[in-house]
Amino acid sequence: MSEPDRNTRQRSAYDDTAHDDTLLGKDTRIKAPVPPPAGTIARLTFRSWTERDLPQYQAMLAPPELWRYMHEDYPGDMTADLARTLIDLSAQAAHHKVRAAELDGVVIGQARMQWHPRTTPPQSGEVSYWLAREHWGRGLAAPMVACFLWRCLGMFPALTRITARVHRDNPASQRVLGRLGFRVLPESAADDWQTYALSRRDGIDLSRAALLRPPG
Repeated sequence: MSEPDRNTRQRSAYDDTAHDDTLLGKDTRIKAPVPPPAGTIARLTFRSWTERDLPQYQAMLAPPELWRYMHEDYPGDMTADLARTLIDLSAQAAHHKVRAAELDGVVIGQARMQWHPRTTPPQSGEVSYWLAREHWGRGLAAPMVACFLWRCLGMFPALTRITARVHRDNPASQRVLGRLGFRVLPESAADDWQTYALSRRDGIDLSRAALLRPPG
């Protein structure tokens, strides 16, 4: 094989024109997701946790009631060492993306996308989140998750299916997922942890679920 032919063959694996139905793993026949309102996107931002966040992070995760419906067991006393370990684990991006969520520059909680295995680039993942106790009841969960999903969908064009597991005794999170367009999978309806799914192929509209109250 000549050098030009070899270069052409190698390039075709990454060249968009070499794929009839995909664009770098993205099915071009699927309707583009509808974003949250621009004002909401501007106010809700995401970043990695850092060592500077340690005191606040530790305080946020200290209340036992915050862990009631988390997938992980309550770890007991949230020491500085444990909080530091969790921050360090959040930075290990190979299997998940973990971000602190900020509203108008104030950290209010966390959103996480855990990639389902054996897919590169990621084609599916599981979203989870928590809000600090002092921000409960303010209608922030749906906007926060909507903006995080929008960010993930934009950064990972091949991401076509997102799931979430919610305890059957957690109606607040069930309502959040319903507003975002998630549907409970029938086979999980009898379990304590129900699985919800959101698919690009079914259409994703994050515009109506992400309205925020005015600042102040």
